[in-house]
Amino acid sequence: MKIAIFGILPFSDLIKQGFEKLGHKITNENPDIVFSNDPTGYQDAIFLKDRYPKTYLILNVLDIPWHFPNIEQQFQFLIKRFFSKTNKITAISYKVKKDLEKFFEKKIIDEIKVIYNPTKEVYFDEKIQKDNQFLFVGRANDPIKRFNLVRDTIQKIKDGTKNLKICGTENPGFGSYLGYVSDEELNKLYNSTKYVFLTSKAEGIGLPMIEAMICGSIPITCSDNETAKEFLPNDFICEPNVQSIINHIEKLNKEYEIKRKLAIKLGKKYKEQFDKNNIAKNILKVKK
Repeated sequence: MKIAIFGILPFSDLIKQGFEKLGHKITNENPDIVFSNDPTGYQDAIFLKDRYPKTYLILNVLDIPWHFPNIEQQFQFLIKRFFSKTNKITAISYKVKKDLEKFFEKKIIDEIKVIYNPTKEVYFDEKIQKDNQFLFVGRANDPIKRFNLVRDTIQKIKDGTKNLKICGTENPGFGSYLGYVSDEELNKLYNSTKYVFLTSKAEGIGLPMIEAMICGSIPITCSDNETAKEFLPNDFICEPNVQSIINHIEKLNKEYEIKRKLAIKLGKKYKEQFDKNNIAKNILKVKK
């Protein structure tokens, strides 16, 4: 089958790799399926649909950023310009699918399938020592990520600041900033870290918490992040304030090996669910 994939890196490339592993051809020439993972690829996807009307067009929704000004009007624009031409709409999580209820009637919502983003090429390596205490992965200066909760928490933990590593495209000017790291280095960081912070108020998925568990690290997330509740047990969720996070870490420290085994167990499950080959298979199922 011929497949065209659009969207932001690295996820679009990982999805392409998944299709290629399954024996399908990635091409923009008369594709059978066009899949756009996020709005950055919608325009190119629509162009192919217009050029090849028989192609099956799937547009995926990554998130509804409710904190953006005029977001409802912006999304209504996407509906009129793009979603009206699609054969199928997918959502990146059940939380996002629920958010879409505000914009679509029930019969459309019922047909929306959930298609996860694939995780990066990370895996559990029991040979790597746990020699780092805390890790933050992502856009540290994005207000929705609430890095201030990480900073304020770490400052109240003995030697916390020197035991916090941060990787991503944004330097918060705190802790040990590593910049953007390779998948290989990210894998080492996850495996060598005890706790991975995902203090976001909202996420489409929040892959760092999934990747953390795949690598045997415990995620620290907040109760007002609905996506965290979709994927995590209460063991890894606390209230979004500094004292609650501190208390939560202290509690986890007392039973760390037990909770780490829970993280590893969930990580094995998510390693399969978020595998790029399985994501490609799920996209194919949407057309059936």
